[in-house]
Amino acid sequence: MERAPECCLVCGTKEKEPLITINEWQVVRCSACGMGSLDPRPSVADLAEMYDKQYCQERFCEAEGENSMTLQKRLSLESSRLRFIKKFKATGKVLDIGCGFGYFLAACREKGYLVHGVDFSGYAVEHAQNRLKIPVTVGPLDSVQLEGEKFDVVTMWHSLEHTPDPSSALEKARSWLKDDGVLVVDVPNYLGTDAAKYGREWTGWDPPYHLWHFTPETLVKLLAKHGFAVQTMKSYHSEYIKEKLAKHLLLKPVARMISQLYSGHSVAVVAKVASI
Repeated sequence: MERAPECCLVCGTKEKEPLITINEWQVVRCSACGMGSLDPRPSVADLAEMYDKQYCQERFCEAEGENSMTLQKRLSLESSRLRFIKKFKATGKVLDIGCGFGYFLAACREKGYLVHGVDFSGYAVEHAQNRLKIPVTVGPLDSVQLEGEKFDVVTMWHSLEHTPDPSSALEKARSWLKDDGVLVVDVPNYLGTDAAKYGREWTGWDPPYHLWHFTPETLVKLLAKHGFAVQTMKSYHSEYIKEKLAKHLLLKPVARMISQLYSGHSVAVVAKVASI
């Protein structure tokens, strides 16, 4: 175990206030900007043991192989993410940081992108490489070297909140981007409707795996601090609202449409390196 950094990684303020306590885990937030952090939190050595086979099997569905029906079904779930990036880059090279079992990259490959992944979990990387034939580099992000590689798209789907040092992660991402490349970051939003309604049961807290807790504003500010300008932002529909409305026979057909009026679990942005 270790303490979270004393100063807020977004604004540098030292003052913090309690945000929520879940079992033995405490989440605090910056008194100035609202950036949240788990404190205390697992050390880097602890993290190496946490992302093991059991974690992966609990979180990810294991596809049978490169051309299996289970894989095709799983890849269909990546369609919204693909649409999100295709608006900015219809072709090119994609790097997924925190790629897990590699399903997003497999979906990208089917659409003609060249793909590469990075992940901390050796078990997840073995699955992506052996079953899906996805090229993946394993290791802590700060030690990963992709010499000479530049990508049109770098994605971080629900990985930034797991990273001990998001600032370092964003600098790495920037170094791997082409000059006209785009960075996609998707993180849980603790100010969303789902977080407010589900309370301690909200899956976005997920201690001790989620070390950082973002709002749309703190995400944009952190990206700007590292030279990125947000091009577009997407807030997902509220699962809480959809589930509540779906219980009513008359409202069930429009439950999803209405739920889109409320902020959901996460927020996603597309960003580019800001012009000097």
